[in-house]
Amino acid sequence: MTTEIMSEGGGYSRELWLNAVAAALGLTYSAYQQLRAARTLPPGPWGVPFLGYAPFLSNHCTYLKYNELARRYGPICSFTQRGNTVILLSDHKLIKTAFDMKQITGRPNDGYMDIIGGYGAVNSTGKLWESQRKFLHLVLRHMGMTFTGHNRLNMENRIMIEVSTLTETFHKACGKPIDLNAGSLCLAITNVISSLTMSVRFEPNDPRFERYMHMVDEGFKLFGMLRPVSLFLPRRHINDERNIQEKIKNNHREIAGYFQNIIEEHKSTFDPNCIRDLVDAYLLEINRSQEAGTMDQLFQGLDPNRQVQQILGDLFSAGMETIKNTILWAMVYMLHYPDVMTKVQEEIDSVVGQYKSPVLDDYPNLPYTQATLYEVLRKSSITPLGTTHATTSDVTLNGYHIPTGAQIIPLQHFVHNDPNLWDEPEAFKPERFINAEGKVKKPDCFLPFGVGRRKCLGETLAQMELYLFFSTVLHEFDVCLPDGDELPSMDGQVGITLTPQSFKVVMKARNK
Repeated sequence: MTTEIMSEGGGYSRELWLNAVAAALGLTYSAYQQLRAARTLPPGPWGVPFLGYAPFLSNHCTYLKYNELARRYGPICSFTQRGNTVILLSDHKLIKTAFDMKQITGRPNDGYMDIIGGYGAVNSTGKLWESQRKFLHLVLRHMGMTFTGHNRLNMENRIMIEVSTLTETFHKACGKPIDLNAGSLCLAITNVISSLTMSVRFEPNDPRFERYMHMVDEGFKLFGMLRPVSLFLPRRHINDERNIQEKIKNNHREIAGYFQNIIEEHKSTFDPNCIRDLVDAYLLEINRSQEAGTMDQLFQGLDPNRQVQQILGDLFSAGMETIKNTILWAMVYMLHYPDVMTKVQEEIDSVVGQYKSPVLDDYPNLPYTQATLYEVLRKSSITPLGTTHATTSDVTLNGYHIPTGAQIIPLQHFVHNDPNLWDEPEAFKPERFINAEGKVKKPDCFLPFGVGRRKCLGETLAQMELYLFFSTVLHEFDVCLPDGDELPSMDGQVGITLTPQSFKVVMKARNK
């Protein structure tokens, strides 16, 4: 009987048989590779051949799944995902050790890298990243991104213009409910970074601002919809993935075009003796590099226009979204903990006075206000997985061999909620950041801006903005819940960042 079947459809049966053998060999080889790698990699879950641990992950609260793995396997664990090695770090000392290593300064080669082509500051690598980071650090410090030095006043004035505009909006609301995420707060924060980078200040209802913010918001949502397990999905879902990626590309192309128009406007009005902003600083450096024949050192042979476009995009997305979300979380916590808000207000009244606005010179004398902002950053952990790094060469970490191209993920949310590091981590306690002498202390396990060679370039600007916006708003207003509304949820919406769920506030002018 078997012989008859083979003879009737011999070619078809042989093809099936060969495919089955090939699949079996492939699975065997994949399992062998996993076993071989497992001898030197940190402990972790096995997963399945080819796909690794990907089928067991989802885009919903991935950070919580990673936290579970850290609790199960320890401070350094690993798994494979479609042939890629992923390393999870949940110990703050180990994170610092890893991110101080030159071999762990790369960025993962994901779909977004294909779109931006290795340009910018956030996702560039190697010598381009080194030269651009050094240049940006010097320029931004010169423009006032520092708590010391006379140029600091320039930055403070930029921020306070937007703070004053925001508080005027709150006063005009006359105690009516406000959706902070609907425009005014976002506009104020965007104007800080846009004035600094390209001397543009948007007005309310500006169609350029509304279009740009639509694309940024859509981009964050689209990235949140991309699935890490697309190869494991039915064809319908794979097509959805492709549509999402195409939309991201189109948005990126439109944003790059907008920034290029800004660059061209700056070229037509450029004066090397009057540097207005970051775009001018780049144009000056490009001119100098061309005259000196050192363009390759600055841009490593890449297109200068595309690099400046992506730098602007990086600073806008990182500088706007993270600051906005942190301030939104601060308002959520003030609604939940009005006693903390009262203590902050009393401290500001005592140090600053009732009829002056807080300034940067007051910052060192407001420890409880500082501590409250630190606790907001700890509790919200808006980037729960920190910034993913990648190995640029094989490296040994904590006794384990980590191969080239491995993704290294710092579990920031885990560290910020580790009961071995924090007393009652689930509680909102600004006092945890104040020592016995009443001074602010910042423990090594506090990582809101990252650590190591790729730590946040805009940390100082972020702290300036958070302090000036937060302290001024609380100095002038009581943050209240609208009548009949429930307290906003403490559970964040998961995307590229953790954002508060939609809520409204009433800003009641204080009787001082």
